[in-house]
Amino acid sequence: MRKTWTAVALVVAAAIIGASVLGAQALADDGGGSAGDKTITVTSTASVGTEPDEAVVTLGISTQDPDSATALGTNGATVDAVVAAVEAAGVAKEDVHTTRLDLNRRTIDRRTPQETTVYVADSALEVTVRDLDTVGDVIQAGVEAGANSVRGVRFGVSDPAQARIEALDAAVKGARTKADAMAAAAGTTVTGVVTIDEQGASQPGYRAVADQAYLTGAASGATVVPPDQIQTQVTVIVTWAIG
Repeated sequence: MRKTWTAVALVVAAAIIGASVLGAQALADDGGGSAGDKTITVTSTASVGTEPDEAVVTLGISTQDPDSATALGTNGATVDAVVAAVEAAGVAKEDVHTTRLDLNRRTIDRRTPQETTVYVADSALEVTVRDLDTVGDVIQAGVEAGANSVRGVRFGVSDPAQARIEALDAAVKGARTKADAMAAAAGTTVTGVVTIDEQGASQPGYRAVADQAYLTGAASGATVVPPDQIQTQVTVIVTWAIG
C-alpha cells in the first residue's frame, strides 16, 4: 500500500499586502469604514511527499537495412519480441505502449568509396512497471529481447489526486496562518475568505538512468533504486477579509 506523509513542508512566499491594509489600521483607530473594503492577500506553497508506486521505463529499438521494408519489418518483429519479454517479466499487456515509430534514410561513409544508403527504423516503447522490485528485471528482459537503448526510468505515483488534495489543504491552512499573523500585527482580525486562486500543482517525476552496461550484456541485471518520496507541490493565493 502506498504511504503518504502528512508532514508538510510549507514554503512561505512573500505576502502581498494591498494599500487597503494600511487603511485598515487607520480605520481601526477611528472606528470608521466598511469591513468589506479591507483585505489581506497572501501566497502560500505546500509540498506533500508520497511514496512512488510505479516506474515508467522507455525502451528504444533501432534497426537498419538497405531496403526500407526490411528495416521496418525487422523493427516490428523486434518490438514484438521485446513486448513479449517484458510481459513475461510481469508487466501487464495494457501497460506497454508504442510512443514512437520513425523510418528515415541515412547515408553512411558519405563521399568515400564505401558510401552507402540505408534505412533506419526507430521505435520506442513505454513500459509501466507497477512492482518496483522488478524494474531491473524488466529492463534486462527488454534488452535481451532486442531493445538497444534504455531512455531512462521515471518514478511516479499512479493516483496523484490524494496528494494534491492534501497539499491544497496545507497550502490554504498556511495562508490562513500567515493572514492571522499579519492581521494581528495590523491591529485587526481575519473575518473570512474573499477569493482563493490555485496557481498550479506540480509533481515532477524522478528520473534514473540505466547503466550503459545493460546495453552490452556486461551486467546480469539492472539495478534501479526508486526515491523515497515524490513531492507534490501546490501554490495558492488567498485574499482574506479583515475587520
